[in-house]
Amino acid sequence: MSKFGRAIKGAKAGACAAAAVALSFFVLDLVRLQPLATPGFLSGAVFGPAGLEWDLTSWSGFVAGLVTAYKITTFTLLHFLTFALVGVFASLAFDWKNRTAFKPLLAVAVLCTTAFAVTVAVSASFVALESLGPLTVVIVNLFAAFVLAGYLRLANMPEPEDEPSA
Repeated sequence: MSKFGRAIKGAKAGACAAAAVALSFFVLDLVRLQPLATPGFLSGAVFGPAGLEWDLTSWSGFVAGLVTAYKITTFTLLHFLTFALVGVFASLAFDWKNRTAFKPLLAVAVLCTTAFAVTVAVSASFVALESLGPLTVVIVNLFAAFVLAGYLRLANMPEPEDEPSA
């Protein structure tokens, strides 16, 4: 397979890992009986202590709403982009066809945690890290590494050979 094909598979794996991180934080919020608490922490960090207030009765409120939507979209795109880059790197750096393909799992877990940290740092939402706790962030990113590595392992498995017809 070409390097471009491997990079595409890696980007897909990274997108799946990013979705796994977002979904796992959503599930954790539900388990703690605080639905959408993590997005609330993130929006509080991104939008200031007042959080998200939409005043669509005036032109300035409408523009502020557009700016808020832009920030949310930018944060989401950055999240998926950083994980896609981790997937591309992991796909190109490691041999996923090998039976011991899960050996680089620790390196991928560190890369996933770094991708999450970069997303948080660029969006200046350190409050979210503080509220979530470092152990939760590491566990969720380890889960993301399992998703990423599992996707790459399955995507690079050899195709079963067709049985000859009798």
